This record gives sequence, C-alpha cells and structure tokens, in this order.
Amino acid sequence: MQKPNGQPPNLPSMDEYGNLLPQLLAEPRMCPAGCGISWLTQAFMIFKDQFLLWLAIGVAYLIIAVIGSSIPVLNFIFPFISFVFIGGIIKGCADQAANRELKFDHLFSAFYTHLKPLIILFILYLVAIIVVMIPMVLIFGGMVFSLAQQPSDTAVMGILVGGLFAAALLLPVFMAIWFAPTLIVLHDIDPVEAMKMSFKGCLKNILPFLVFGIVAPILTILAVIFTLGLAILVLFPIGMITYYTSYRDVWTDQPLSVE
Repeated sequence: MQKPNGQPPNLPSMDEYGNLLPQLLAEPRMCPAGCGISWLTQAFMIFKDQFLLWLAIGVAYLIIAVIGSSIPVLNFIFPFISFVFIGGIIKGCADQAANRELKFDHLFSAFYTHLKPLIILFILYLVAIIVVMIPMVLIFGGMVFSLAQQPSDTAVMGILVGGLFAAALLLPVFMAIWFAPTLIVLHDIDPVEAMKMSFKGCLKNILPFLVFGIVAPILTILAVIFTLGLAILVLFPIGMITYYTSYRDVWTDQPLSVE
C-alpha cells in the first residue's frame, strides 16, 4: 500500500525482532490507584536487569549535577540542559524495554537528537514557575509583614494556608512537566503540545499520582535512614525510570502494569 502521493505508508515502529513497539494513544489512559505503586516496582525491575549500568548512569548524573550547580557560570547553564540528561535516561529506558542494548552513552544521547526542544521545554517550565511565584511572593510577603508587626495565631495560620495555596499553584506546573520530556524524545512532540498532553495525562490520573506521591517519599526516607544515605545511589536512577514506567501505563497501548 502507498500514500496518495506515491510515498510508502507510515508503518508502526517495530523492534529488531518484528514486535510492535509501544504506540502513543490519542488520549491518556485512566489508571487505577495501585499503579502509583506499580510505577515504582516496574522501575525497580528495569533497574535490576542492568543494575551496574544504571548505577553508573545515576552516579555520573549526580556528579554532573553537583559540579554544574556549584561552579560559577556552569550553575547558570546546567539547569537549562537538565531536561536533556533526563531525556537521555528516558531513551535508555525505552531501548532496554525494547530489548535493545542499554549504554552509558544514553545519558548524553538526547544532546544529539532533542537538544533544542528539551531546552525550550525547560524555558517554558522556568517561565511558568516565575509566573506562579509572583502571587506567591506577594501573598507570603504580606503575611510575613503582618506576623512581624503583630504576631498572632491567626497570622501563623495564614502562613500555613499560604503554603497550601503555593503548593496548589505549583502543582499544575509539575503536572505539565512530568510526561513532557518522554513525549518529546520518544514521539517528537512539540514542547508546548507535550506540556498540554502531560497535564491532561496527570489530571486523568490524580489517584495513582497521589499514591505515588505518598509512597515514594516514605520509601525514600526509610531506605536512606536504614542505609545511612547509600540508598540514594539506587533510588535516584529508579526515580528517573518512573518517568518512563508511568508514561507506558498512561500514554501507550502497551502498559506495563495495566491490563
């Protein structure tokens, strides 16, 4: 079969064995609440299959992040390319899941394929954070001034309420970012459209993300305490992999934990 213009049809992507790769859904899937835990367990399984390589990737990224955040000039540049590293990690997840070889080079792979859209994504994210910060600064500034002038239980309560308000303002920004790098590097979605799709996917899956948001911090705190901090070397790459495992359940026709 051919297209009307005589070009060959766009065939679905396949792996080297002829198996169909995960295809992007037109609309996000609504996952059960338990998927918030499955995203973590599936991420652990991916990590476990290539744990030495994932450890190396995670440690390398942490070292780059520390250096990039502490050296003048680099501490300004690094945030703009942070999503590019995340994009490379996501590409590594996708290749491993498709039975292709995971390589250390995956950490840098998005620099060659999606550098511009991922930098644009970070700029959009930064602008959104700044826009949200304006009302937050005004509200908190007024509350702190009132507390300084006349300390009272009411003022303290106002600051607590203001904190909840700030979290409510930041939540949509985080929702718009969660799936966006994955949609960009795996499906070449425009950054603005990727943010819209990410927000829609998160909005449709509030319950599993709520479970994820409760369970992940608790497991992290316990693991760090009982391992004297060493667990962070394992938890960091697993946390990065959850970008991919959650995407597979919400946005593809081949979910990892949803039947």
